[in-house]
Amino acid sequence: MNRSATFLLALVIGTSVFAAEVPVFKNGRPPAVDARAVIVIDMANGDVLYERDADLVIPPASLTKIMTMMVALDAVDSGKIALTDRITITKQDATLPYRSSLMYLQEGMSVPFDDLLRGMAVISGNDAALTVARVLAGSSTAFAELMNAQADRMGLSETRFVEPSGLSENNLTTAREMALLARAYLLRNPASLADYHSRTTMNFPRADVMPPGVDPPAIKILLQSTNKLLFSYDGCDGLKTGYIDESGYNLVATAERDGTRFIVVTLGGTGGPSGREKAGRALLDWAFSAWRTVRPSVPELPAIRTWGGATGTVSLSYADSTVFTVPTKLATGVSARVEAETEIEAPVTAGTKLGRVIFTSGSSIVRRIDIVASTDVPLGNLFVRLRDSLVRFFRRLFVRS
Repeated sequence: MNRSATFLLALVIGTSVFAAEVPVFKNGRPPAVDARAVIVIDMANGDVLYERDADLVIPPASLTKIMTMMVALDAVDSGKIALTDRITITKQDATLPYRSSLMYLQEGMSVPFDDLLRGMAVISGNDAALTVARVLAGSSTAFAELMNAQADRMGLSETRFVEPSGLSENNLTTAREMALLARAYLLRNPASLADYHSRTTMNFPRADVMPPGVDPPAIKILLQSTNKLLFSYDGCDGLKTGYIDESGYNLVATAERDGTRFIVVTLGGTGGPSGREKAGRALLDWAFSAWRTVRPSVPELPAIRTWGGATGTVSLSYADSTVFTVPTKLATGVSARVEAETEIEAPVTAGTKLGRVIFTSGSSIVRRIDIVASTDVPLGNLFVRLRDSLVRFFRRLFVRS
């Protein structure tokens, strides 16, 4: 990260690039935690609030399932599969190594696709992940190609997958890229928190999924979430835990309070599930005490005059979200000041910077956001250009006199 007075944030969503100038705040450090790599970002813009060895490459373990679920939910959105579609479980789906996290699929079961996603999110079911991969791509290897294509589109250069569950140490990522993936996943699938990740238990297996002729369990079985912060941390509603010997204990945790949401990633913990939970709690506690997301009032931007253009004005827009995160001590009394052009010569290209809005709290500048042209304005015809040239000539003449 650039450690000068300000740095340029570039956030790519689809094909649009948004820019904001963000002060580097000196806002303290969280307590030391048990992890080889750590990052804390805000959900509002993905601003990095704290990082330590965030680019260290480490196997994600079951954090892999965040990408698996992203690809799966994309398939649902595109109509390739429906959440209600029944999936017949094969012997291959239900055969996994010792110590593997399972939702206990059995050969011959008929399981709604939605249950497979919930099995990944709640109990970290590796059998669910392999089944989803088989159904959507034919094999885990082919599904991994879809995962890597998604990573490439997101610019995650260090993140690579060889299978969808996280069992392999050849899956690789960094804390920074896992945070970016988690944020992108939540932006694309905001309902996933309520539908899957905030659930603390899952009733499985049930009578309606059992193979023909096989009786359901005599008692109701509730599979419990591996993310213990869901049970004990106010506002926590996701996202994923992971462990394999080669990586240690990994966590992506997210929590929201009063309109402020953070994403915390810890990779490579050694203190077991309790140490992972303690690390997530400490980082979230620090984030909620030190930072707050603000939503200051911003003026409506007027259209400005374009000279010689096919249209006489061009509309303006803010180039980035006017919702952002600042130190708690600066969160009250944030105000906006607009500095923008009043006229411009055509042609104008959409996205051309025509000003900026400056946000302040007291004497401190807390953010600058570009003001840009919302649309293209091509050159007008010869008559329009001649007319506007004459108008500007006489205007300058009379202003000078």
